[in-house]
Amino acid sequence: MLINNSIYRVLPVQIIQFWDAIKYACIQADELKAEQYLKYFNELLQALLSDTAQCFIVLNNDRVLHAIAVTRITINKVQLQKELDIQCLYSMSAMSDSELRKYFKFIANFATQEECKVITFSSRNSRIWQVANTVGCTERHRTFIFELGGNYNG
Repeated sequence: MLINNSIYRVLPVQIIQFWDAIKYACIQADELKAEQYLKYFNELLQALLSDTAQCFIVLNNDRVLHAIAVTRITINKVQLQKELDIQCLYSMSAMSDSELRKYFKFIANFATQEECKVITFSSRNSRIWQVANTVGCTERHRTFIFELGGNYNG
C-alpha cells in the first residue's frame, strides 16, 4: 500500500516537465483516438499553462509518479455555481480504497478552497464508479452520445 505518497499540485511553469506523463494519462483515462490528439492536447496544454486547468500528481516514496489528475473549475450555468470537474484521473498501478479516499479528500479540499460547491466527473470505467460510491458521490445524470455521420435508421 502506498498511503504515504505525497500529493502535489503541478504549477504552470512545471507542466512541461510532466507533459509526456499527462498526455499518456489522458489518452488512457479519456480513451482518446489518435485523430483527436492534436486539438485535444493543444487545448489542454494551453489550459494548463494558463491555469484554467490544474494538474495534480502523486509520487510514491521513491519519488516515482504514481497517479495524475487533471481538473478544471467550471461554472454550472443552470445552478450558477462553481464546480470542480475532474477531467482525467489515472493511476499507474492499482489503488486501495484508503488511498482513493485520501486523494479524493485532497481534491475536495482544493475545490473548497476555490469556493466550488460540488465536484463532478464522468467515466465509463466501472472502477471509477466504485470509487464514486466509496467516497459518497451520487449520480447527477447520465450522458449519452450519438455519433453523426453514420446511417440513422430512426
